[in-house]
Amino acid sequence: MEVFEYKNVVIETPNSPQAEAYRKLELNLRISSIDKPYQVMQITSATPEDGKTTTAINLASVYAERGKKVLILDFDLRRPKIHRAFHKINDLGLFDYIVNETQIEDLIVKDDSKVDLLLTGNALSSPHVILQSKKISDLIQRMREIYDYIIVDSPPVLTVTDALIISNLVDCVIYIVSYKKTKKDQAKLALKQLKENNANVIGAVLSNIDVKQNRDYYNYYSYKREDN
Repeated sequence: MEVFEYKNVVIETPNSPQAEAYRKLELNLRISSIDKPYQVMQITSATPEDGKTTTAINLASVYAERGKKVLILDFDLRRPKIHRAFHKINDLGLFDYIVNETQIEDLIVKDDSKVDLLLTGNALSSPHVILQSKKISDLIQRMREIYDYIIVDSPPVLTVTDALIISNLVDCVIYIVSYKKTKKDQAKLALKQLKENNANVIGAVLSNIDVKQNRDYYNYYSYKREDN
């Protein structure tokens, strides 16, 4: 079975157009929330493999590059990916916090990139129930006290209800649309569901663009703010 590689271009190719696009994304987020910065940010999309995890790890790396204390929180409890992106063993995480009542600080995984990780650990049953629990809201509140920024990697909207539940736990939602992959009707439906759920969708990121063929397009349209 082919294993998908998640490229952290901010670290691997820091001078590339792709890395600069993520820095522009971070700058746009900063400018759009001058008075009240977004601290907890959800990354989601309409369908799987649209570039959510890649966006999460690169945005987090930009914050770390700026000297900020940043955590990636893997809330894709059904198909976790963050451990693969950072080449970690997913043996401890949210399962131990929920089931074994391990202190959350003891479950944080440190990475050489200076991005901290909170993985899922063993599979949890009924993720949609767990995500609505007080333990999860307490967890996010505790992480707010420790970190400057928290990036939440979540499932796609149209696959399970988890993404909609998560959208009510965060300050904002960054919506990923994959170039030539995400179908227009799917993108519109997922965005409609988020907004009906009162999610604060602040912008969209167009992912998976061929930079060589679409250099000008990539630089200009990599981020689009959602104005209601």
